[in-house]
Amino acid sequence: MTEDSTSKDIPALLDALAAVVRSLDGEQRHGQQEMAGLVARSMSEGVHAVIQAGTGTGKSVGYLVPAALHAVSDDGGPVIIATATIALQRQLVERDLPRVVESLATDRPVTFAVLKGRNNYICLQKLRGSDVADEGEEALFDAPASALGKQARALREWAESTTTGDRDDYPGELDPRVWRAFSVSRHECVGESRCAFGEECFTALRRQQAMESDIVVTNHALLAIDALEGIPVLPEHDVVVIDEAHELVDRATGAVTRELSPALAERAAAGARRMVDPETGERLATAVEGWEEALRLAASSMSGPTRVEAWSRDLLLALTSLRDAFHQAIAEVSADREAVDADVQAARQRVLGALDEVHDVAGALLGMNHSDVAWIDPGEGSSRAPVLRLAPLSVSGLLRQALFDAGPVVLTSATLTVGGGFAPLLASVGLDDSTIAVDVGSPFDHARQGILYVADHLPPPGRDGIPMEALDELADLIEAAGGRTLALFSSWRAVERAAEYLRVRWGGRTDLPLLVQQRGDAVAGLVQRFVDEPSSTLLGTVSLWQGVDVPGEACILVVIDRIPFPRPDDPLLAARQRAVDEAGGSGFAAVSVPKAGLLLAQGAGRLIRSAADRGVVAVLDPRLERAGYGRTLRRSLPPFWYTTDRSVVLGALARLAQGEAG
Repeated sequence: MTEDSTSKDIPALLDALAAVVRSLDGEQRHGQQEMAGLVARSMSEGVHAVIQAGTGTGKSVGYLVPAALHAVSDDGGPVIIATATIALQRQLVERDLPRVVESLATDRPVTFAVLKGRNNYICLQKLRGSDVADEGEEALFDAPASALGKQARALREWAESTTTGDRDDYPGELDPRVWRAFSVSRHECVGESRCAFGEECFTALRRQQAMESDIVVTNHALLAIDALEGIPVLPEHDVVVIDEAHELVDRATGAVTRELSPALAERAAAGARRMVDPETGERLATAVEGWEEALRLAASSMSGPTRVEAWSRDLLLALTSLRDAFHQAIAEVSADREAVDADVQAARQRVLGALDEVHDVAGALLGMNHSDVAWIDPGEGSSRAPVLRLAPLSVSGLLRQALFDAGPVVLTSATLTVGGGFAPLLASVGLDDSTIAVDVGSPFDHARQGILYVADHLPPPGRDGIPMEALDELADLIEAAGGRTLALFSSWRAVERAAEYLRVRWGGRTDLPLLVQQRGDAVAGLVQRFVDEPSSTLLGTVSLWQGVDVPGEACILVVIDRIPFPRPDDPLLAARQRAVDEAGGSGFAAVSVPKAGLLLAQGAGRLIRSAADRGVVAVLDPRLERAGYGRTLRRSLPPFWYTTDRSVVLGALARLAQGEAG
C-alpha cells in the first residue's frame, strides 16, 4: 500500500479510535492519534516503527485499534503483541482488548487469545498419570504435612477444577519445585498426538485458540524463542507489536541464555538411571560428580559472577565427560521409545528432555567462540550453589535476521530515548537510522507539574553504599512531603540501610508509616498498602522502578538513591562494553549510559501519572549534575522543571503536603 493510500485510510482509523476512546470515557489525545497513524503505516507499508509514547498517551489503545483493523482487513493478517510483564499482559487481555473489540464496527468480530510457554501450564499427564512425580520430586508427596506437601495438595485440588491450567491464575503462593512437579518444559513434553491427555491439554488448547485468533498476546521470552531459536511456538502472523520495548534486549538475552548447574545435571541423571544400563548409570553419576567438583573448585575463589574466557583443564575434562556420558544415556533411552503405555512414553520423554538439555548446554559451552560470553556465578552465602551460564555477546544481529527481516515490527514504550535520541535503542536491537522513530510526547505538562531535583551538595555514592549525608537528605525530603514518598534504591543493601536509618531517626513516630520491600514480596500488595495508608513511605528496589502506577496524593515525592548504572561485576555487560572499547568506541557511553538512562526514566516516571498530579523527583547522586554524562541522562527524563536548590524543593514539598492535607 502506498503512502497516499495510507493517508486516505487515516480518517477511518481516527473515527474508529474516537469511538473506542468514547466507550472508555476517555478524551482525544494528539499523541495517541499520531501513534495510531504511525502503527497503521507500519502495518500497511511493511516498515518498522519505533514509537515513544509518554505516560498518559493511551499507548495500548493507540496500537490496539490499528492492530485490530489490520487483522480483519482484506490485505491484513494476524498480529502478535508481545509484552515484558504479566501485569501488562493481563491488562491487555482482561481490560483493553475486550473494550476495543466491543467498540469497533468491523465486518466480523475481532478475536484474540493469550499464549505463554508450555511450562506456564499444568501438565495433565503429570497430574493424572500413574508416574506423577519424578525421582527428585517424590518428597513433595511423601511428606504431605510439610509446607511443600501442603502446597502440592492444594495445587492438585486447584488443577482438577481450573479451566485454564495457567500458573498465573493460581490464587496462592507456590514454591518453584511444586510447580515443576506438575508442569513440563517443551523438551519434556511427549507431544499431544502421543499423550493420553492430548485432547484436553491446556497448552494445546491455548495454542489452537491462538492459531484461530486475529490478535495473540504473548511475552518477550516466547517471541525470542520463536524467532531466535527457530522453534515455531507462535502462530503464523503478519505483524509484531512489542510493548515495553525498552526490555526487549534483556528479555531476548535471557530467553537464549543457557545454564548448567550440578543440581540440573544430577536431576537429569537421577531420572535416567532406571532407564539405562547399570554401567551407563555409573558413568552418569561419575560425570555429574566430576562436574560438580570442578565447578565448585573454580567458583571457590570467586566473590561474584566471573567471566570464563578459556576453560581450565579440570573444567574442560568435566564438561567433556558430562557431554559424552549424557550422549550415551540419550542413545539408550531413545532406543526404546516405542513403548505402548502412555505413562511410560511420557516419563521417557521427560527423561530425554532433561538429558538433552544438559547434553546440549555442555556441547555449546565446549564449542563457544568470540561471539559468546560464559561466566560462573558462584552463588551466595554458606550454601553456595554455583552455576555456569552462556549467552550471546550481542542479540542485535540475531534480532535483525530472525525478527525484523521477517516482517514489520512496531516497538513502543514510554521510555525508549536516551539523551533525547533513539540511536542507542536502534543499535541494540539491530535497526538502522532509516527506521521510523518518533516520540509522540505526553499529554502531561511535566515542567508545570513536577520538579527534578539533583542534590549536588551530597558526596557521590561509593562502593560502601548510600552515604550518611544522603540518608539525612532522604529523611528531610520525606518529612517535608509528610510521607507520600516512593524511594527507589539500586540495591537491597541500600534499602535495608535506609530502613534502619529511618526507623532509628523517627523512633516511635506514627505519622510517617514506613513500608519496606522484602526479597520475594508481591509488589501489587505492597503498592496497595502504600496507596491505602496516608502519609506512608515505601522503600524498594528493582521491581518498583517500573510499572508502579500511583496517581494522586499518595505519591508526591519519588526519591532515587543513585544513577542506576549496571553492576560493574556483570560479566555479560562488561564483555559488551569491552567489545565496544576494542572496536574504538566508548563501551561506557554505548552500554552503561543507555541502560542507566532508560531505568532512570522509568523510575522518574512513577511521579506524574495523571494531569492532576504534582510533585518532585529527587536524585541523591550529584553526578547527574556534575558528570559529563549527566546532561545526557537528564535529557532522557521527562521535561521536569530542573533545580539543585535544596530550599526551593523543601518549600515546594511542604506546600504540596499542606495542600493535600487541607
